[in-house]
Amino acid sequence: MLRSLIGLLLCLLVVPGCSSGGNGPGQEGNEQDPDTGIKFSSRSGEGGAETTNTLLISSPWAPQQRFSINYPEHCWGKGLPNVSHSSTVKIDKPWLFSEDSSSTWFEYEPRPGVVFRARADADSMAVRLTMELHNSSDTAATDIRTLICLRPGELIDFRNNNYENTFVAVNSEPVQLGAETHYDGPLPENRRAYWALDVAGGPDNLAIEDLGWFRPGSGPGRIVKEVADPPLIAVRSLGQPQRWIAVIWQPARMVFSNCSIPCIHSDPQLPDCPPGATSGAEGLIIFHEGDFQGLLERAKNEL
Repeated sequence: MLRSLIGLLLCLLVVPGCSSGGNGPGQEGNEQDPDTGIKFSSRSGEGGAETTNTLLISSPWAPQQRFSINYPEHCWGKGLPNVSHSSTVKIDKPWLFSEDSSSTWFEYEPRPGVVFRARADADSMAVRLTMELHNSSDTAATDIRTLICLRPGELIDFRNNNYENTFVAVNSEPVQLGAETHYDGPLPENRRAYWALDVAGGPDNLAIEDLGWFRPGSGPGRIVKEVADPPLIAVRSLGQPQRWIAVIWQPARMVFSNCSIPCIHSDPQLPDCPPGATSGAEGLIIFHEGDFQGLLERAKNEL
């Protein structure tokens, strides 16, 4: 007992920051310590730079590693100028953070009277995403399209530039993207297709005029015959196949992946936003250990 008390006294007197109380007020914590949980950070952005709306998320399995989400990559519609990583308007480091960096948010006014808000909140093995559009103007924002690009391939164990470990949910069953989905028609020349699925209960994306990159001859995107239900897409770890990173939004418009980046999308479907109204969607990034069915159960229970 005496030896322990002496040791503790020496620790407090000699070693800076050594205490049994953890991090003091205002300290973000040690990224090497897995007990600190998922943390957020960001990069400052310039107009036209892809970093503008980029949020960085630490891995609960390797907290020193971070991957990015373009949140949003694009969000535009009739009566809604594009809120985008390629915006010509500089959004200089839009993200604000809680004291422990476990929550983050920003808002942006794409036109007078219309405010776009995005937020992310972390727990031990998930990130909850909320996005909304508030319209206090006298003009509606309709036909809203949103892309949110998640890049788990920036983590070492998820660097997979093909679809071998990318799965979608079809009738609540795992389907390997590309190998177990079906598409009849011409494939893009000199490049790989990136595969997309419509969402059960959502729009027919082939009928949407400005989605040219999902049309043969207009880009590499191809919409397969299967329909995502629920709109979840997941990537399995290369070295530890029981580990998954997945994303799901409700309501959602489309699910797709571009393995050249690589990235995965479950893109939200924001309802029309008339004057005086607020429209929004909720999403979830899930870090999961187990099988795909367990991942689906978490998505259904947590979102």
